[in-house]
Amino acid sequence: MTSTPAPGRRAGDQPRSRGGRLDRVLVAAVVVPALTVAAALLADTGVEPRPVEQPPREADLDRATAVCPAATSDGRVVVASGTGARGDVTVGVAGDDPQELELGRRGAGAVDTDDVAVVTGAGELAPGLVALRTAGPGLRAVACHATSSEQWFTGVGAGAEHTSVLELTNPDAGPATVDVEVHGQSGPVAADGLRGVSVPGGETVRLRLGAEVPKREELALRVSTGRGRVAAVVVDAFVPIGRGVPTKEYLPGQEAPAEVNVLMGLPAGAGERAVVVANGGDDVARVRLELVTPRSVFAPAEVEEVTVEPGSVRRLSIAGLLGSDAAADALGLRVVSSRPVTATFRARTGADLVQSVPGGRVQGTTLVPVPAGAKQLLLADADGVGAVRVEARSADGERLQRRTYDLTPEVGLSVPLPADAALVEVRTGDLDLVGSVLVETGSGSVVLPLRPLVLTDLVPAVRPGLP
Repeated sequence: MTSTPAPGRRAGDQPRSRGGRLDRVLVAAVVVPALTVAAALLADTGVEPRPVEQPPREADLDRATAVCPAATSDGRVVVASGTGARGDVTVGVAGDDPQELELGRRGAGAVDTDDVAVVTGAGELAPGLVALRTAGPGLRAVACHATSSEQWFTGVGAGAEHTSVLELTNPDAGPATVDVEVHGQSGPVAADGLRGVSVPGGETVRLRLGAEVPKREELALRVSTGRGRVAAVVVDAFVPIGRGVPTKEYLPGQEAPAEVNVLMGLPAGAGERAVVVANGGDDVARVRLELVTPRSVFAPAEVEEVTVEPGSVRRLSIAGLLGSDAAADALGLRVVSSRPVTATFRARTGADLVQSVPGGRVQGTTLVPVPAGAKQLLLADADGVGAVRVEARSADGERLQRRTYDLTPEVGLSVPLPADAALVEVRTGDLDLVGSVLVETGSGSVVLPLRPLVLTDLVPAVRPGLP
């Protein structure tokens, strides 16, 4: 018997199982919601994926450290708060238990010591913490700096007469590692012994350049911290062979090369006057000098533009320029370059050595501790027209002088200060400028650049990692 297919069904067709219908239901239950969510995400153009790398955020500084280098004799460390806070800071000296130093409101505290000192401020005393190291013989002074990942020291020596010592201090408990790159007048200098210098926690390492890279020429150092935290300073000395008088001074670091370096403070007297320029880049730098006076900023006709080869150092003698009529009322120098360079002004008279480096641009309020002696505040390179308020105070916070001065671009300003002032506060308002305090006594001179107060810290963004 032959069967007849049912209407609507062809021969050979098999009846569909119930499992096929269940599979379709399962797929619809899973895939359709997923497609719906994906479509909604694609349609919402306001939703963006979170970036893998996020920049650090700015937060209030709750702990600050300043390192003061060692002194030969008559050492003193002066500490103050740039925000006017009062309370106790900690001063740690090698071999001794840390001591508490009380700061009065808008005043300063002092500790007498010749050893390296680590000053620590916490809480309200962390933002704006400033400190000054003074020493003898004569007048020697330098700001106590926080640790830095990189600094330049321009115009150091490694010869018999001009010799320098690089002092590296690690304020933390863990070890730190530093690399020192050396440039000379003849170009980069091989210094394998200055690579990977280890600085144990809580200790100071001193590197005598005459033993590491003996050379009779002007040098520049680039000090980079690869691990941990380190504060660096150079003790620069001239020891003439024969009858000459030895001279010594601190040489602070410059944070980074710049196309314009302003060096305020030209002490009176005869003797060596020079600007040392270092070009750490890969291209030739064309450099010219300009004089900063109360009336204008100009390039003297008798001073020609010079070139500084890549990776090299050049010394410019300016004793004749500073002795000319054009520089009769000069307050400082501008080193203008086609490429970023670093620069140091050096003056050497008898037993006195003066070093001046750029301190950085200042906007808002800053504070600088100063030693006793005849002094003047020197301001220049303002980015606009405005008023600057200057206040001088004694160590106990008593106001000795408070005045407001108008400042315009392309001129310099000299403000006489009381001889017994211990603190100089400068409020620039919206102006951005540079400046220094020049202190002159019968035993020597010193230039202390204004530096911006450190009020905040950068906190890295931390997120849970992927499994």
